Amino acid sequence: MKGLFKYVCLGIMVIFSGMFFNLNNVQAKENTVDLNNVQKIPAFCYHDVVADNDTQILEKDPYAITQKRLEEHFELFKKNGYTPISLKQYGDYLNGRGKLPDKPILLSFDDGRESMYTRIYPLLKKYNYPAVFAIILSYMDTMPPADINKMVTWQQLQEMRDSGLVEVASHTYNLHNFVVANNYGDRYQNVATIWWRDNNGYETENDFNSRITNDMLTGKSLFDENMGSSSNILVWPFGVYTQYAKETAKKAGYEYQLMLNDDVKLDDKSCLSRFIIYGNPSNNDILKMLNHSYPRKAMTAGQVDIDMIYDALPEQFERNISATIEKLQSMNVNTVFLQTFADEDGDGDVDEVYFHTDKMKVKADVFNHVTVKLKEAGFQVYAWMPVLCYPWMSENPDNAIAASEPDKLGWYTRATPFSPQVREYAKGLVRDLALYAPIDGILFQDDLYMNDFEDFSPYAKKVFKEKFGENLTRENLENDKDLMQKWTKLKTDTLNNLTLELIDVAKYYRPELKTARNIYPVVITQPESEEWFAQNYNDYLDLYDYVVIMAYPEMERNEEGLGDISNEEWLDNLVRLSLQNPRAQKKAVFKLQGYDWKNNIWIDDIEQHKRTDIIKNAKGLNIAQYPVNVFDN
Repeated sequence: MKGLFKYVCLGIMVIFSGMFFNLNNVQAKENTVDLNNVQKIPAFCYHDVVADNDTQILEKDPYAITQKRLEEHFELFKKNGYTPISLKQYGDYLNGRGKLPDKPILLSFDDGRESMYTRIYPLLKKYNYPAVFAIILSYMDTMPPADINKMVTWQQLQEMRDSGLVEVASHTYNLHNFVVANNYGDRYQNVATIWWRDNNGYETENDFNSRITNDMLTGKSLFDENMGSSSNILVWPFGVYTQYAKETAKKAGYEYQLMLNDDVKLDDKSCLSRFIIYGNPSNNDILKMLNHSYPRKAMTAGQVDIDMIYDALPEQFERNISATIEKLQSMNVNTVFLQTFADEDGDGDVDEVYFHTDKMKVKADVFNHVTVKLKEAGFQVYAWMPVLCYPWMSENPDNAIAASEPDKLGWYTRATPFSPQVREYAKGLVRDLALYAPIDGILFQDDLYMNDFEDFSPYAKKVFKEKFGENLTRENLENDKDLMQKWTKLKTDTLNNLTLELIDVAKYYRPELKTARNIYPVVITQPESEEWFAQNYNDYLDLYDYVVIMAYPEMERNEEGLGDISNEEWLDNLVRLSLQNPRAQKKAVFKLQGYDWKNNIWIDDIEQHKRTDIIKNAKGLNIAQYPVNVFDN
């Protein structure tokens, strides 16, 4: 039985000055669309259609297009054999009552501006194209905001519906807006945001859900009253929804729901994703969407410690957030892995968190605020989330991971994943994170491991006995290689399955959330090391959207004893081994260390550019860096 390599804690908090790497030359890398994950019917989300000479509106509203450009799109569809279909046709197809044309597409127009009747409807009649018109129903009752100016009328909607070309959908009654999301006054999309109620704190989840239910009922009533029948189509504002909202819409009678997010295939066939039309796109842009040939930028991520930027003085905190955004933009980062927990002493043990929860101590409820600011600046935000290294063992010592020998415990103090109580704690914590913060993804911390002398907790022993019919002892494992392999596999699966449970919890509130998980590089370079970590690279590629490989040359040379092999040779070998699995091309993220913890210096720009070149030359697409020295310019 080979002992576990000793790693230093990777959550080390460092605030030094020094050189810092810039990722500008990495961002040019792009990857194409995964054709296995696209829906077969391209769907388009248009908004306002303006006069051909109305350049002022186009400058103010990037979602608007000209009437001439819309007709160019219609001509493109016709010339290339694409046939717009109605959702009724789509439903008949799903229910086996009809066939679809060879190249079906779906056209939809959101919000309910007057241009639906004056500019879009005439073109639909000219080309005999069906379309879905989504109406913000509260704006039919009251004065719409200035950016919409004038709405289509109920009478016009009835006329267009009766033509057979237009299916009128609800764009909700009054959820197409932003609400206060925290005590900093940040605003975020209504459908997926717990309201902050000034001095009364956050609304309850029940109140949150009641808002959604009441909106559905109000919208249904208004639609029935003015259209004489119900709509069976709901179009989610901003493409944002929760699982509760989606289920409530179904109960309210909405058979079809339209989202955004390009043409990503959704599990529920009654829901369709849509390309959002932005920037008055040319026919070439539309063709890329139709052919699923549009490029997607590779991930370039910066991993950020809130520990580094949080300050109890509000003014200083805001300056630190601005400095962080400025630094990340200068690095040309598009994704941020944002710390959810406080770990100022760098020991990896989590005693406090930065988000609202009643499951443990909150140092400061700021994660939501920083997330919103980062998203407003254009970044995708992943919550960098530990799973096991919380103080849950204090109330029940049996919840702690135990080793066969006390001196063989790993470097994080962790709770055992074999404990049902620990699993419930973890799910409650992730539930609060996803409920209160508009995250785009989760990055699971590297505390999800068990070494080859772990886990000998009472819960692990119980599971071992139930599974294998024997007592869990070191002697039994050392004397039976096959049993050791089975135990290793069970530990690996237990950790993996825990993350899947957490993902299910998070996706209830953020259904389109992406997932990533840290992995130690030795698991890739020496696959037999699964026994030392209970981690498996191929499993990760199956289970998560991204696998974040901790490509830390200085640390690996120190811990593995690499001898004469250079940092560059080690990194090149790691990247090439990682990419031998075809799925890794899009999923593997090579996270470089920005700081040399042994020598207490930052990795300089020249060295870091060499490393990114090594990754790119080996065909690696996605690159990240930790830590980010946000105060060094």
